[in-house]
Amino acid sequence: MKAFSIFLILIGVLSFLSIFGVMNLTFGIFIGILFAIIFGIEGVRELIKGNLVGIGGLLFSAFLFARVFVFSASAGQIFLALVASYLVGIGLHMLFRRSTKVNFWSD
Repeated sequence: MKAFSIFLILIGVLSFLSIFGVMNLTFGIFIGILFAIIFGIEGVRELIKGNLVGIGGLLFSAFLFARVFVFSASAGQIFLALVASYLVGIGLHMLFRRSTKVNFWSD
């Protein structure tokens, strides 16, 4: 519930900035911010659990925030950034995890 309240405060502040002409808040920017927050929260949760895969979520969240406020990207570039960020996270998780034994046949 706290994350949702912070999200509402962020959207409210951005709406006021849009009203006063400081920045332009459109529906696309709103959706971009929403997904950046979702991926950021997911990344932090995974890192708290000890999974380095969460770094992928944080990298993609940073990319989405940069896309919203700094530069524009096509849909293909966004998908490629998603895949690349999670590949980095999975690679780091595989590199630094304590157990390297994988058992596919156990339940």
